[in-house]
Amino acid sequence: MNLARVVRCLSCLVLAVTARSVGARPPEAVPVDAPPFAARLSAVEPEWQIAFTAEDGRRTVDAADLVVWGTYREVGRPPLLVLADGSLLPADVFEADKEKLRADSGAFGLMEVPLELLAGVVFRLPNDRQAADRLVAAVASAAATSDQLMLINGDRVAGRFEAIADNAVRLQAEVGPVEVEIERVGALVFDPALLARDRPRGLRAIVGLDDGAHLVARGLRNDGDSLTIDSSGGLAWSTALDRVVCLQPLGGRVTYLSDLEAAEYRHVPYLDVPWPYRIDRNVSGGLLRAGGRLFAKGLGVHSAARLTYRLDEPYRRLDAALAIDDSTAGQGSVRFRVFVDGREQYVSPTIRGGMAPVPASLDLSGATRIDLVVDFAERADVLDRANWLDARLVR
Repeated sequence: MNLARVVRCLSCLVLAVTARSVGARPPEAVPVDAPPFAARLSAVEPEWQIAFTAEDGRRTVDAADLVVWGTYREVGRPPLLVLADGSLLPADVFEADKEKLRADSGAFGLMEVPLELLAGVVFRLPNDRQAADRLVAAVASAAATSDQLMLINGDRVAGRFEAIADNAVRLQAEVGPVEVEIERVGALVFDPALLARDRPRGLRAIVGLDDGAHLVARGLRNDGDSLTIDSSGGLAWSTALDRVVCLQPLGGRVTYLSDLEAAEYRHVPYLDVPWPYRIDRNVSGGLLRAGGRLFAKGLGVHSAARLTYRLDEPYRRLDAALAIDDSTAGQGSVRFRVFVDGREQYVSPTIRGGMAPVPASLDLSGATRIDLVVDFAERADVLDRANWLDARLVR
């Protein structure tokens, strides 16, 4: 067993002991139409029935009726496998050829991943969390026209991927064969045109593990203390059920605004710096974080901004948690407003950096349009990185 594997196993042991410490409060489950409750995940039953152990006994919730259970963990050290479906999996990379990559995951053990399912591999992460998030996003959504090495010195080498072997990455570049030591590589990006991308439909879920893995599951199968995650491309990975720390169903009674196309977006800079809005990211391109928690779904904007959505089908309610992103280190202040069919239906208190997310819910009966507005509050627009966390339409 190599040193990296030993370190990973020790880290997992610490996480497990911490999670099971006496008196630790169970994670919170948030149903669509019922009060949240603290519970531990106990089983995933057939047909997406999620079973929990709560203080008042066993509860079973249809995944379609569940918003989220638990809290995502931050990804640990690289390497990170970035899958074409958006999944992120920490794993030690051993080798790869033109067909498959072989790696060792702390959660799943030895695995082989077809290259057509891999957007890339991140070997080194910047120390700055926001920069690290942006690097992972760049690998996941690269617009390259070939395979590409992103070196830690900022250089890029394009070509055709040949192999990972002997702690080096090999490419066939225009100038001929190129071999680069892995210690010089920040990330390896595979040609997006060769990836097997599809748009999954029906009920699925984002599964968060204790090592920071975020996996898009098309199916879940539970056998005692083991959970098998059916992923894209027919991959099926099994791990211990108690390694699951977060479960967020998609395709149920909840539709996330970040999965819809906005009808209109307008940003009015306080001075002259324009800010686009971000999907499932904060406005600076990092992951959504607030109150010390990590969120997979939501919208990131900068004051002053307005996002408009047309509602093509009836929805009963809009739910969200409102916050300033943690990347501001406690700075920034905004007010959130929601207009329904042109009429103001919600105004938040002033929300400042460092505050816990503020829940908001409003009726949408008969609505055909909503406008999400973020206004300046104190100190103009300084660090007004506003997050509409888990912003969702409820059927």
